[in-house]
Amino acid sequence: MKRRDGLIDGVLLTVLVAAAVLGGVLTALVAGSQADLSYAWVFVALQVVTSAVVLVRRHRPAGAALTIVLSAIVQTLLAFAAPLTVGEALLSVSAWIPLALSVVIENITERGVPPVWSAAVWALIGLLTLVSVRPWDPTTSFVVNGLLHSAVAPLFALYLAARRRKMALLGERAERAEREQWWRAERARAEERARLATELHDLVAHRVTLMTLQAGALSVRAPDDDTREAAEDLRANGALALDELRELVGVLGRGGRSAETPLDEAPVPPLAHLVDEAGRAGQEVELVTAGEPSVLSRVTGRTAYRVVREALTNARKHAGGAPVRVDAEYLPEHVRIIVHNGAGRSSRSARGNGAGLAGLRERVESIGGTLVVGPDGAGGFRLETVMPVKVTAERGTS
Repeated sequence: MKRRDGLIDGVLLTVLVAAAVLGGVLTALVAGSQADLSYAWVFVALQVVTSAVVLVRRHRPAGAALTIVLSAIVQTLLAFAAPLTVGEALLSVSAWIPLALSVVIENITERGVPPVWSAAVWALIGLLTLVSVRPWDPTTSFVVNGLLHSAVAPLFALYLAARRRKMALLGERAERAEREQWWRAERARAEERARLATELHDLVAHRVTLMTLQAGALSVRAPDDDTREAAEDLRANGALALDELRELVGVLGRGGRSAETPLDEAPVPPLAHLVDEAGRAGQEVELVTAGEPSVLSRVTGRTAYRVVREALTNARKHAGGAPVRVDAEYLPEHVRIIVHNGAGRSSRSARGNGAGLAGLRERVESIGGTLVVGPDGAGGFRLETVMPVKVTAERGTS
């Protein structure tokens, strides 16, 4: 910031010095070679010397402003003391005074100069305006040029400063309104999550619990082993669905944040168990592991289980008959899982809206992981996720 401020001050100094020199040259051309130009060069020298004040305007805004305005008054009086043609030329072609006064107003407005000093600066500008128009001997040339050099420039600078402050205020209001709108949307989403969690718990969980109890009763009273085994599988799947439903209700109630599995909850089956189930269902799945899966926290283990299960389900729906390879690499800090399937046939019921993958991505990102999915370019599909090995209840890794 200091380097940028120094660059701006250097540019201002260069512009003011250039305006002073150019004004002197133009005055000499307008007045002619026969005119006495000594007043003009003193006029220019005073402008060049005063221009150096812009280098301290940030640290001494009131002093810099008073110096420039007083210098402008002295320059105006000097122009009046010069021959008439030279004085009119100085006030007509020199742009230093309006430029310097614009810098003065911008500086005292932005730097927060105390009101007493600001009033003194404006009083001097008023005096400069009075002197510039020469009410004791007015001429059209002096009145017009005097107003342009003394009053118009600072008033226009004041307008620009007020407009800039207004735009900044409008920007702050828009940003505050956007933040408030975001908070209202977040509150509405939280209320909707709570409503959905209540409905899931009251309706779906109740029905699944009844189904699980009925399946357990059927397994006890089954007349043969096949019926008993089918009822037991139905009860086990219902219990698993109930556990997952409870966790989903908890996630909704926590605003989408995942929580660690309680210590008294049964551990998630390993990925090999999931692959075996897919194989018994007729799906060709190969599991390749590297490292020790026991290092995973329960949150990461459950998330990895759901990722692979969703990937196998999608492969079975959208690439039936295609071989699937599951690579699980357990590193000291992260676990990387890649599920890749080749091209296959899509089942008639393979219609989806991507909600499953979207839910997976939200679940993975909630524990600090990443999920990348997409076609492999050869007709197949590839899913890759990287998750931290250790996860606490509130996303933090340890």
